[in-house]
Order: sequence, then structure tokens, then C-alpha cells
Amino acid sequence: MKNLLRIARWEFNTRIRARSFIFNTFISPLLFTAIITLPIFFFQYQPEVSTKLIGLIDLSGENIEKELQNDLNNAYRLKNGSPEYMILQVSLRGSHIYSAKLKEQTEIKSRRDSISVLYEEVKTQRNQYFRNRSLRNRANLLQSSYDRLQFLREEKELVDIELERFNVVMDSVYKQEAFKMADSLLITDVLNAYIFIPYDFMKTGEMQYHSKNPGDFLETDRFSKILQTIITERRIINDEVERSKIREWLKPIHVKRYQIFPEGQTEWNFYIQFYGPVIGVFLLFMAIFTSGGYLFSSVLLEKSNRVIEVLLSYATSRQIMGGKILGLGGLGLTQVLIWFGLTALIMSTNIIPVQKINYLTVTNGLYFLLYFSLGFLFYGAIFIAVGSLSANEYDAQQINQFLRTVAIFPVLLSLIVLAEPNSPIIKLLSYIPFLTPSFMIMRIPISSYPITTDIYITTAIMIISIVMVTVFAGKIFRVATLMQGKKPSWSEVLYWLKASSN
Repeated sequence: MKNLLRIARWEFNTRIRARSFIFNTFISPLLFTAIITLPIFFFQYQPEVSTKLIGLIDLSGENIEKELQNDLNNAYRLKNGSPEYMILQVSLRGSHIYSAKLKEQTEIKSRRDSISVLYEEVKTQRNQYFRNRSLRNRANLLQSSYDRLQFLREEKELVDIELERFNVVMDSVYKQEAFKMADSLLITDVLNAYIFIPYDFMKTGEMQYHSKNPGDFLETDRFSKILQTIITERRIINDEVERSKIREWLKPIHVKRYQIFPEGQTEWNFYIQFYGPVIGVFLLFMAIFTSGGYLFSSVLLEKSNRVIEVLLSYATSRQIMGGKILGLGGLGLTQVLIWFGLTALIMSTNIIPVQKINYLTVTNGLYFLLYFSLGFLFYGAIFIAVGSLSANEYDAQQINQFLRTVAIFPVLLSLIVLAEPNSPIIKLLSYIPFLTPSFMIMRIPISSYPITTDIYITTAIMIISIVMVTVFAGKIFRVATLMQGKKPSWSEVLYWLKASSN
């Protein structure tokens, strides 16, 4: 027993001074928490900025500029009360191409108007000929006026066709030049962004948002909601519904979600309920694999350096194995207790809204310690077996990486666990020893009712698994640690197990 405690003390004292332990205890959790929380903070954080100038290219003919500006003013303002957005209709006054086309279009319209005026004059004159039956050469005048009207009608139709075709060209030129102008204003930072509303906007509801940073989902969502309201209003107005009722009908609905517990109810927050258990799984993973990694590397290093032979002359294989597990398990427990202390310190300073985080309780802390202990004993025995069986570090790291991947696998299913923590598939996965600690740490805080039965079942499964794996690891460790330069085959491993059992 003394030898076991000495080995445990040596392992604990040696590893607790290591820089890697300090890093994994203090720096790594902060980095992981920052990686998760900082994107949320920056997504929600809106710095105080000046009014943003938003360009508008509206080809729909609905003239929504004024209504869009009013809705934006009502919905979004800066802290000083000024509008957050100003809408600017993109002007083509500086476009020589569009100005030339516009001049040509004006000439065609003028020619059509002249023909229309002349047509009306000839038509009026012909009516006079028709009414005056005593007019000399009346028949000739009627025929000539008819021919004249026929000619002017055909001429007018040709000009109308030309104008219609030219209008299509003008629309294309306008769109092209408007995009050029808006892009130029955007590149030179005159505009923060611009919106393009096509001809069929009322029918399709499609619009375009152009910006140097189109990934700003918050801003695009704002314009999408405002334009959705405008187009819906226009459609309802076309069905002869009163405008005063439309605003009341389109008033948005805000849903507050609450989670029911036997003790009462609390307001449900996605970020708190999701990221809290995920961070807990990460800390559990780090605690197990920090100490387990030391255990793994210790066995492998002592075997390769032949130090294990000296240790075996000093203590039995069971004492060495037990001392390593006890010492490094205590190291992991120390790491967990440090995290508990830091959490309690943060809670006492009100840096985080503790009243909204209902799972930060002593009971859940004890469950964390329980599954840490079970997980470490289970993986620790596996690490000892892997370290003693491996001929070199490369072979051992492959198995080590596989175990790490399996242990962190539940995080990939975190959204499913959040939605249905007590679904049959999640329960079934919780009963797999490799996954039990991670799944239970995620399930316990977010379950709406106590899962005491599952806790008993998973604890029993883990204890049975630990006993089996420890017995297996002990038999392997006793023989494999003395093998040098050779990786034992599975047939040899089975032979050792059979020989040990006899």
C-alpha cells in the first residue's frame, strides 16, 4: 500500500507542476469558451455608428422609397435618436450613355405626339367634310382625308412599335447604368449598400442586396422584413382592404419560451441551454484526457526507457498501475475542483446572469464529479493497456486519437440532445460506456424532469465496464510492459489473458 501511495504521490507532484497542466487548466477552457461566446457577442453587438446611406434602384414602378424610409425610421434608430438608415434613390444624371438614350427616347415621343396631333386635326377636318353635304368636291376631300388618316394611323403604329422597343432598351440601359453608378458609389464608400428591386417584385417578391459585406445577416434580415411588410401591404391593398387594418394584422409576434420543471418554470434561452452543456462536455473531455494523456505517455515513456523494469523491482505491477491511476486521477480531480472554484468566483461577481442558468447547482456539480471519476477510471485503464501494448509512440497515438474522437462524438449530436434529451436513441447511446460520461453531462442539465433511473443504469454500466477493463488492462500491463521493440499480436494478447485466468 505504501508503494502504491508513493507512486501516486510522485505522479501527482510531477504532473501538477507541468506547464501543460497549467495550460489545460486555465488557458484552454478560456480559449474554448471565447471561441463559442465571442461570435455570439459580435453578432449581437451593435456599435454606435453614424447613419448608413443605402442606395435604391427601384424598377417595380411601385415608388416604395418613401414608405421604405418611414418604416426604417420607425424600426431602427441610433442612440442619439437619428435614423440608422437613409434611403437614396440612385440617380443617373452623370451617365452620358443614359442621357443620350433618354434624348433619343424624347425625340421618338415627340415624333409620336406630333403624329397624334396631326392625326386628330385630319380626323376633325374629315368630320367637317362629312357633315357639310353642300361642299364642292366633297367626295374627293373625304377620300383624300381618309387616305391621309390611314397613312397617319400606320405611321403612328410604327412609331409606337419603335417606342415600345426603345423602352425595353431604355430599361436595360437604365438597369445597367444604375448598377454601374451604384457600384461606383459603393466602392468609394459613399453608399454602405444598395438594394435592387426588379420589375416583377410585386409578383415574385425577389430583391437584391449589394454590399461589400453581404454576410451581415442581421442587416439583410432587417431589409427583408421591412420589404416583406411593404409588399404584403400593397398586395392586400390591391384586394381593397383598409390600410389601417393591414398594420394591425401584420404586427409581428414575439415568442417567449419557458421550460417546465417539477419545481416551477424558467425562461428558456437557446445560447444558455445549448452552450452551457457543450462547454461542460468539453471540460469533462479535457479533464479526462489531460490526466489520461499523462497516464498514457507515462506508461509508454517508462516502457521505452526501460524505467518500468526498475519500478517492477520496487513494486508489483498492480501497485504501479494502481498508483498511476490514483495519482493522475487525483490530478484530474484537482483540475475539476479548480474549475468549480473559478465558476463559483464568477457567479459571486455577477459577471454572468446566474439566475437564468438554472443548471449551475451543487447537485449537477456532484454528477459532474461522478461521471468524471467513472470516465477517467474507464479510459485510464484503456490508456494503460494501449500504452503497454504499443511498440512506439506513433502506434499509440493512432489509438489515442480514436478514443478522443469517440469521447467527443456526443457534441456532434448536441442539437438532437437539446431538442429531445430523453429520446430512445439518445438513451441508448448513453448506455455505451465510451459515450456515457459525455451524453449524461449533456442530458442531466437540460432534461425537464430528473433522469434518476438513467443515472443509476449508466453508473452501474460504467462500474461493470471499469472492472472488466481494469482486469483486462492489469493482465496486459503485467506482461506487455517488459516487451521491447516488438508489438504483440492479438493472438499473443489472448494467450496472456487465458494464461492469467488459469
